[in-house]
Amino acid sequence: MYVNNVREALDRLTEDEFEEYLKRLRLVLRKRYKKNVKPSDLKNRVKEFINGKDPKIDYFESYLLTFDELSVNGAINALHNKKIKIPKTWRQLLLSVTEDRTLSPEVVKHLEDEQILSEIKALFYNSIEYCKNENRDKFFTNLYIFNNFLKIK
Repeated sequence: MYVNNVREALDRLTEDEFEEYLKRLRLVLRKRYKKNVKPSDLKNRVKEFINGKDPKIDYFESYLLTFDELSVNGAINALHNKKIKIPKTWRQLLLSVTEDRTLSPEVVKHLEDEQILSEIKALFYNSIEYCKNENRDKFFTNLYIFNNFLKIK
C-alpha cells in the first residue's frame, strides 16, 4: 500500500517537478549512499519503479529522502498518498518574476562575463535569503524595504 502511494506520488509530478526530483535524487544517492548513477539510468530506474518494479531498499529510502528535501513532510505525504507541494526552483522563480522585464543595454553587454554572471546569481540568491522569514507579512516587508534600499541613487 505505502509503496504504491510513493509510486503514485512520483507519477503525479509534473515534468518540471520530475526533472527537479531526479536531480535531487541523484545528489541524495551520491552523498548518502556513495552511488554515482548516470542521469539516464536513474530516470529509467525511477520510471520502472513507477510502473511496478520492486525497488531495492536503499533506493526506496532515497526516494523518500528526496521527497523530504523537496517538500516539507514530503516523505510522509508520499506515503499517505497526499499532494506534495514542491516549491519553485530558483530557475523557475527567476523566470516567473522576470518574464515581463527586459535588461538595459548597459547590462546586456556584460552578460558574457562569467564573473559578472556569478555576482548576479549571488545577488539574487543573497537578497532572497537576507529577506526570508517564516511569517508572510514580515517576508513581504523585508522584500519591500530591501527593494527600496536598492532604488537609492
